[in-house]
Amino acid sequence: MRQQRPQNRSTQRPPDRAPDAQSEVRYPIPAASAQAWKTIGCQKRVSLNPGLIFDRFVQDWGWREQRFQDKEAKKKAWQEIVDIAPRADADLLAAWNGRWQAVTGVANAITFSLKTEWRFIAGLGRKGPLEVGFTFHRYGFPILPGSSVKGVARAWALIQIVEKMGQTDLKALDEKLGLDGEKGSRERKEYETWRDSLPEDTRRWVEDFRAIFGTTSVAGRAVFFDAIPARKPTLELDIMNPHYPKYYSGEEFPTDWQSPVPVYFLTVAPNTEFRFAVGWRGTPNQDLQAKAREWLTKGLLELGAGAKTSAGYGYFTDSTLHESRTSKTVTEAAPSVAVAPPTPQPPVAALEWRTGIVREYHPDRGRGRLVNTETNEELPFHRDAIEEKGWSPGRKTRVQYAMQEQEGRKLVVKVKCV
Repeated sequence: MRQQRPQNRSTQRPPDRAPDAQSEVRYPIPAASAQAWKTIGCQKRVSLNPGLIFDRFVQDWGWREQRFQDKEAKKKAWQEIVDIAPRADADLLAAWNGRWQAVTGVANAITFSLKTEWRFIAGLGRKGPLEVGFTFHRYGFPILPGSSVKGVARAWALIQIVEKMGQTDLKALDEKLGLDGEKGSRERKEYETWRDSLPEDTRRWVEDFRAIFGTTSVAGRAVFFDAIPARKPTLELDIMNPHYPKYYSGEEFPTDWQSPVPVYFLTVAPNTEFRFAVGWRGTPNQDLQAKAREWLTKGLLELGAGAKTSAGYGYFTDSTLHESRTSKTVTEAAPSVAVAPPTPQPPVAALEWRTGIVREYHPDRGRGRLVNTETNEELPFHRDAIEEKGWSPGRKTRVQYAMQEQEGRKLVVKVKCV
């Protein structure tokens, strides 16, 4: 005989009502933790940790009340974290830097510093109470994890090898470079056959890549440490503003009467100095370690790190170069850091003009890329090369450009509209 389900819960739904502005602040955490926070959190130094606030104690400003949602609720929560960041514990950061220096020293690491050229975003896709993520260290400061640092260096190295081999398929090359196995195995034979078919200089790059980054069965020799801020960083609130929310949610076609729904996210301010370190596992090899450091530096300068790099976020600039520029007088206004240092312009008569298509140009960073229409060669260029001052070439703009060789490198020294 079936037992009747006990009716010990009310089936009536609570009446819909707007959240009371005078009601107690709710935190999206267990009740006991919330009570402890209310009791001691606001009087203790823990309340000065923006990372802890973001991960566990961000205030619920009513964004979970779907019927009476405050459109500015999440912005208020983000702004709370931005306002707390300047009060973070500077002594804790200094002590952390000291420990980081000691650890990297034991690993015989090469250490160096780079500054953010513009805004930098770490961990945008992480889960969090505000939906949009951010990567904080447990001490409350933004970091670039070592795995991400290694990924930037590895991506730049792959691009260099692809260009050296004259190929375009990064995925296929990546798979080849990762092949490994016991001596005599099918994978090992496949890799050795492919490697032996390469020119000697390319073969050396391939072996260096595998030694630095490892394979599917052997760890790489290079050790990439977390990148940490050298000084207390400034956090800034930014916004994405999709104009067709119903189109992106699959409800209807993009139409002009749809209201944009702002999405707020957190960024690290420009000119923030981060410290990087590349250590070495096992018997020291200074040449390979220096190459790993070079690949990392170039990747940070040219590819960027973190999220939204295609929109100009996450690029770094050499801190020593930046400091030497900022020490100049105001009358010597220096341009933004370029892909290559500005070079003396040769006479126009000595230039050979070619035709290209602009792939991208970022006015805020003053640099872009173009592609030769005949050879498909991709080349970087700086705003100083643009002949018409103040002009920002848009994507797919047809241009003429001239090149000049400097220290063994071909640089774009003139760009003008066709």
